[in-house]
Amino acid sequence: MRDYIKPKIMEEIGSNMIKIIRIFLSLTLLVVCYNSVYAYKKIFADVMSKGVDKEKVFLVDKGMKKSFLVEIRDDVPILINEFDDVIVGEANGDKLREGDKKPPTGVYYVVGFIPPSKLDKIYGSGAFPLNYPNFVDKLYGKTGHGIWIHGRDPHEKKQASKGCVVLKNENIDYLKSINFINTPVVIAEKLHFTDELNYNTEKIFWLNFLNEFYESWKNNDINKLSKLIHVRFKDSNHKSYSEYIQRKKMLMEKYPQKTIVFENIKIFKENDSEVVFDFDQYYSAPNITTYGTKRLYLIKEANDFKIIAEEYIPKAIPDRYKHMAKPEVIKTVKPIDNTANYEKPTTPIVKTDNEATKQVQTQTTAPKDNNTNIEKTINDFVEEWRLSWESKDINRYIDFYSLNFKSGGLDYEGWKSDKGGKFERIKNISVVISNIKIEKLKNGDFNVTFVQRYKTETMNNKGVKTLTIRIENGKPKIIGESWRPLK
Repeated sequence: MRDYIKPKIMEEIGSNMIKIIRIFLSLTLLVVCYNSVYAYKKIFADVMSKGVDKEKVFLVDKGMKKSFLVEIRDDVPILINEFDDVIVGEANGDKLREGDKKPPTGVYYVVGFIPPSKLDKIYGSGAFPLNYPNFVDKLYGKTGHGIWIHGRDPHEKKQASKGCVVLKNENIDYLKSINFINTPVVIAEKLHFTDELNYNTEKIFWLNFLNEFYESWKNNDINKLSKLIHVRFKDSNHKSYSEYIQRKKMLMEKYPQKTIVFENIKIFKENDSEVVFDFDQYYSAPNITTYGTKRLYLIKEANDFKIIAEEYIPKAIPDRYKHMAKPEVIKTVKPIDNTANYEKPTTPIVKTDNEATKQVQTQTTAPKDNNTNIEKTINDFVEEWRLSWESKDINRYIDFYSLNFKSGGLDYEGWKSDKGGKFERIKNISVVISNIKIEKLKNGDFNVTFVQRYKTETMNNKGVKTLTIRIENGKPKIIGESWRPLK
């Protein structure tokens, strides 16, 4: 009897253990699934906004080797696509110098698209150049160029990146289909998720910071404004902290009445100590009316955040603002000490960079020199441009281009990033030009056409190059460029 009962008990114990193991595995799977679903129900804490709808943001998590495409809908970032198996450089950490093979961390923007026909096969379905180094990267002394989001060679087993963000080719194809150019890109060591309560609390904090900046400027409170600015501050005109504050103070005293509007406000966090405000700004005073995108770069110092850089990108004034009345000059305001150095404008003016003013030019015309001098100026310009190309000095080379430059889907920043990346990868460049022809266009610009022979260690081609050149502030600048091969 005992011999019968003992096996029976053991059988029941074994059966119960199997049930317990099954329950444990089921609970474990449930917890994993719950946490996964819960994580994606949480909100991307790295993206906040006010007054934004249907704008996309691309986020890269270097640690997870994942990237996410979100769309801001009614000021909430909604996940619309996720990309795995992302390659983010051969070395860890933030990019500091050229050749360190590290991907940068920060907030960047897609500045163009380079099709696969113009690239080596290692870039797969094409490349989206980013504006690295951005304005604040340069302030920190970071170097390097040619940071792209690109595809991969499907036949290459060992995939690697020297600092770019490498996606699968089908992911690049998807991004091409959604008009990815100009999309903000947040590259972080680790992205952050949060719940609705904490998300809204933090958003209120940052909007209050921006409002403090706005109110101190609008209400001419230079002391309050100066406390928000970092002592190492630089703006788009390379003004230092003291120069910026002095300029603001002068404008506040001379034109206390002003209209300022911040709209389409986006807030990007790369980590807990660096934040970027990106918004459109309308500014109107008796002397000036402007509209453009402003970016404020903040860093944390001790327990306070300070604005370390301000970038301004002028844009056309929207029709909704064109009929707004200008603020009137208050006649009782006393002249400031340096009014003798201020030249009062006699025609309407628009701002083309941060807090600077230039005369509106409805048509840019060439200098009133004779044709011989014009041809000599342009021929000398083209020769210097050719030499800068051969030198592979990106700063010297890009100085020949206008900020309004566009070519093949790339703007000024995209062209700079593309060429800078190529200069890093190519050892030697030879450019030979001949048969130069100069044509003056009706609007005062010039088309300069010539035969170009371009040679590197991996490429040798010959074709017809056309540079469209405009005289800006008395100097030639390239505003367009095209090339076609010669058979």
